[in-house]
Amino acid sequence: MRVLAQNEQKVKLDVINQKLLYLLAQNARYSYSTLAKQVKLSREAVKQRMQRLQEKQVILGFQTLIDPQKLGLASFHLFMQLNNPQQAEEISTKLTADGDINALIQYQGRFDFEVAYLLKDLPSLNQKITELKDIRNYELCFLLKTIISKTYPQCMYDFKIPGFKVSKDGSFQSHFSKAKGEKIKLDQHDLKLLQLLCQDARMSTVNLASKLKLSVDTVIYRIKKLISAQIIQEFRPTINYAALGYSVYALFFRFKNLTKEKEAKFKQYIQQHRNFLWSVQCLGPFNNISYIIVKDTFDFHKVVNQFREEFHDVLDSYESLLSFAEYKYTYFPERILNKK
Repeated sequence: MRVLAQNEQKVKLDVINQKLLYLLAQNARYSYSTLAKQVKLSREAVKQRMQRLQEKQVILGFQTLIDPQKLGLASFHLFMQLNNPQQAEEISTKLTADGDINALIQYQGRFDFEVAYLLKDLPSLNQKITELKDIRNYELCFLLKTIISKTYPQCMYDFKIPGFKVSKDGSFQSHFSKAKGEKIKLDQHDLKLLQLLCQDARMSTVNLASKLKLSVDTVIYRIKKLISAQIIQEFRPTINYAALGYSVYALFFRFKNLTKEKEAKFKQYIQQHRNFLWSVQCLGPFNNISYIIVKDTFDFHKVVNQFREEFHDVLDSYESLLSFAEYKYTYFPERILNKK
């Protein structure tokens, strides 16, 4: 979803590169030919631009967004405060190695870390919390329903690209609109395929077939099956927002007297907002956790104050944290494969 890797020099994108990021955010498996057609360049020119974006650490990779609930897993986010901030490096090393953790982000604010676990049940979570040491305080949120999940929000560009159709370019784009969400039973090949796609969403079906020791047709069939079951939800780039001069803040909202009408208005507001990256309903001390992307503190205060004005009658309280380091972010923690 978001990456904050430190860069000494900020990268300024021209319109063509902005459009490439926009298109990749729609589907990171779009072929060079498909991308070239949309930005009106040659296939080789597009390939070179993407390579330069990776060399400059604007794009850090390509991941596959999956639905953990379809794998029988629940998402728990633990926000914790350390006894001693000097222990941050030691604790981050230990948590990064935990195969049940899919995200580890360091913050400036009331909490030092956000730890995202993908686990089957509450006893498993309790065991994880029991094992944590040197923690002064923590808040726990159980994620319920995602409102938005973006990679390249509108505040980062100022153009429109008309919709277009593609077929047989390896992106599987047409299959997402046909997905029905049927239940399917996954075998080890499916799980290994998911793992490979989460590591590199642009990996060709030929390379996938080679690594899985399956035919290309079988790999294509399995990807289509995983999309149809809505296990695979999106192919997306891993964008380094810090390299482009942006900061990411986490916002925690608690509401009061939230009617269905106000809740619908809130969801629509978030979905249409230029700065919101991710927003999810949750159980815990907060009703909602959202991530916004901004250029500076003035931009941050403008976004927050507009939100407070819009929902002053139902917003009970809110908090914010500044994200400044991301140690881990994966949609497929390694333990998933080992547990099956």
